[in-house]
Amino acid sequence: MKKAVVAVAALAILGMAATMAKHGAPVVYAHDGNVVGTWIVTVTVNTPPSAPPFIFTDLIAFNEGGTLTATSTAFNPHTSEILPGPLGVNTGDGYGVWEPGAGPNEVRITFKRFLFAGANASSAALYSSSSVPGQNIGVNMVEAVGMLGGGKLAGSFTTQFSKATAPSPPRVSRWSRWLCPKK
Repeated sequence: MKKAVVAVAALAILGMAATMAKHGAPVVYAHDGNVVGTWIVTVTVNTPPSAPPFIFTDLIAFNEGGTLTATSTAFNPHTSEILPGPLGVNTGDGYGVWEPGAGPNEVRITFKRFLFAGANASSAALYSSSSVPGQNIGVNMVEAVGMLGGGKLAGSFTTQFSKATAPSPPRVSRWSRWLCPKK
């Protein structure tokens, strides 16, 4: 019996190794590890000389397979209470992808987060003329290129805020028919 369990375990490990080798995502390696994992990132935004510095912290989880999740101390469900202008809207967490860049320690990141109308009605009006608190009014897309080295991830990013587009009519598929069977 013990030999059978060992044989099954060995086959399972070989199967997982073969699957990982076949389906594994490319990983960006630095001398002390790789990008997969959770990073606390200090973000410094370029501001005009007369403006105060805008520095905040993001928590980004880089998953095997090339997906990522990001949350922020500046862009969150209470952003509309603290930030002015077009930034003064509430936001959700960011969801996106990462991939190796051109260099050996380079990583490319793209993620999006929803924008919601909040307490700052004048900011929400920049996105929608008739919004109510909590309504989805836009999307924020962030693209970044970073370099891994010395246990740190450093780079530059661009961000774009855009208005929500009108939703398209729902598409019926076999999956939705399964979820909502006829009565």
